[in-house]
Amino acid sequence: MRIRSRAAAITTALALAGAGVLGMASPAAAGASALICPSYPQLITGSGGHKGAKISCTGGTSFFLAIRCEKLDSSKYRYWHYGNWAASGGTSTVWCDVNSKIIKVETRTG
Repeated sequence: MRIRSRAAAITTALALAGAGVLGMASPAAAGASALICPSYPQLITGSGGHKGAKISCTGGTSFFLAIRCEKLDSSKYRYWHYGNWAASGGTSTVWCDVNSKIIKVETRTG
């Protein structure tokens, strides 16, 4: 039994040490591939008068654009719409419904 306990302790110690080394490498790798986007996306208007936005970003991570929309009728209903996922160098585009306005825009990463 004593040999099994000692083997388990050594295995656990090696696993924790390995995780610590990996944990130290991860933040450096993440910082090297930061997403670079314009400070604000381009606002666009569709053929039906609906409002939207698009953005192109570069960097080592995927991203998408999210917009908060508000109905222009008396309900003032608010909702989120999400654009397509895009890789570095790509463009994410998203639209509000007809008769709605954009009240917030966010670029989100994956």
